[in-house]
Amino acid sequence: MKELFGIKLLVVLTFFVIAGIAWAAGESEKKAGIREEVLSLKSGDMMRYTLYIPDSYSQKPVPFVLALHYGGTVTPYYGRGLLAYLVEPALRELAPIIAAPDCPARGWDNPTSEAAVMELVNYIKENYHIDNKRIVVTGFSMGGIGTWYLAGRYPEVFSAAIPIAGTTDAATSERIGDIPLYVIHSRADRVLPIEPTEKIVADLKSKGKPVEFVVLKGVDHYDTSGFTDALKEAVPWLKKIWKNNKH
Repeated sequence: MKELFGIKLLVVLTFFVIAGIAWAAGESEKKAGIREEVLSLKSGDMMRYTLYIPDSYSQKPVPFVLALHYGGTVTPYYGRGLLAYLVEPALRELAPIIAAPDCPARGWDNPTSEAAVMELVNYIKENYHIDNKRIVVTGFSMGGIGTWYLAGRYPEVFSAAIPIAGTTDAATSERIGDIPLYVIHSRADRVLPIEPTEKIVADLKSKGKPVEFVVLKGVDHYDTSGFTDALKEAVPWLKKIWKNNKH
């Protein structure tokens, strides 16, 4: 009888040891820095994405930023440039986890990209310590267009949206609810002129929507790093929004 009890106790202890080792191994894979990952989608396709984990990451829930890259020929881990040279330097103070996927279609504003991106968002939420009240979507140029697009469809997921150098259309703006927007655009933009964005922002403000509009001067569309300071200035705005969301 004692031998049977001893065997059962050994089995239980072994289980917890193995579980502990597995947990530790899983957590060790979440080490700080930038790395390149692949997500197997439900569709059977694979989605490449660049992931950033801050040095301070531990068990405490942190903000999560979805970063949508600009247009161009999407080579493997194309989103890394946007993450490394614009989004992470600008939002570093927030110590967020940042995911920058590679666009799986011709743009971010279509059903294929939408499904893949939201599957990635859910994966990050399920596998990392994320504060669900501090999830932000941002993007530059084509990614800015995608930011508007997702903001109009998932206001229950994103606490704020920051489109940069990207505009939208009237149909999408009509779907924008009360999600706070921090819109950044340059008056010197020769690729996506600022005028359509000005009209959309003016319309949203006339409806009482929470929109901040930051207009830059002398920054060309292709000068991505030139938008870093403007994005950095969104940090106190985000902190204020998140503070209010807790009440």
